[in-house]
Amino acid sequence: MSISRIPMLLACLAFSGILPAAAQTDDGVEAEVDAALLNLAERGALGSFDQPLTIARPAQVRYELGAVVDVRKPDPRGIEVLAITPDGAAARMGLKTGDRLVAINDRRLDGDAAPAGVLRDAVRDGNGAVRLVAARGKSRVELDGQADVVAVPAYQLTVGEAAAGTVAGCGYVSDSSLPPRSKGLFNAQITQVDGRSTPLGGINRVRVASGQHVLTIGEQIPGYRLSMMQNRYRIRTQKRMMARVLKPLIVDIKPDTEYRIGVRLRKDRLDYASIRDNEYWEPVVWEQRASTCR
Repeated sequence: MSISRIPMLLACLAFSGILPAAAQTDDGVEAEVDAALLNLAERGALGSFDQPLTIARPAQVRYELGAVVDVRKPDPRGIEVLAITPDGAAARMGLKTGDRLVAINDRRLDGDAAPAGVLRDAVRDGNGAVRLVAARGKSRVELDGQADVVAVPAYQLTVGEAAAGTVAGCGYVSDSSLPPRSKGLFNAQITQVDGRSTPLGGINRVRVASGQHVLTIGEQIPGYRLSMMQNRYRIRTQKRMMARVLKPLIVDIKPDTEYRIGVRLRKDRLDYASIRDNEYWEPVVWEQRASTCR
């Protein structure tokens, strides 16, 4: 891809939290970090070598529409959709390659404002909910849906000296306890913590350092809680979305505390479109209790 034509993935970041600095990376991740630091050094963007530079980012939830659009400059016709990710949010909503986005969440994309900023702010402020107005040939189409969500753990990078130590103390996250079903809460499965798979073999209480962490959650709502048709929709959604059916949950872990994780069945989101878009449930912390951690 040439520098003169750089499409941008239609996405937005919502920021929250900070994780401990210590982390291990594989060779592929280290190579990408090295390449990024080399590029910054060549541009003189890392500052003085005798002053360490610390870059800290909180845990994030990234909203991805699954559409590649040209945001190099404003266009009075709207911004062109260059490609659509199969089975992504844009595809589910009905957006097509060649469409021109005219507005997103009531914010115009056919004016003088920088399109990248408008897209970022609109999806962020909508918490992933998306309403699109697009030009398709001589027709106008209106589409709505939910952007896909990706959990990005927090990080802290220190350039020029060793990274700081981890936050003192620890706690637990657990999906083993039965949530109160009278409140519409059901079992969850914690599949990852900060992007790393949880232990196999039935371990469902995970020790984590104090601080904020991104959990990746799957729902285990009993089938009898849904109608036969709703279960069919759910199974189709799970097969189509695969790992993308999982959802992130950011939890601020305090020392000597256990956080019990469950999922809430959203009874107001049990129509076909909502189940198709995986909006019928949400992960929650349903209980906190003291638990000595060493």
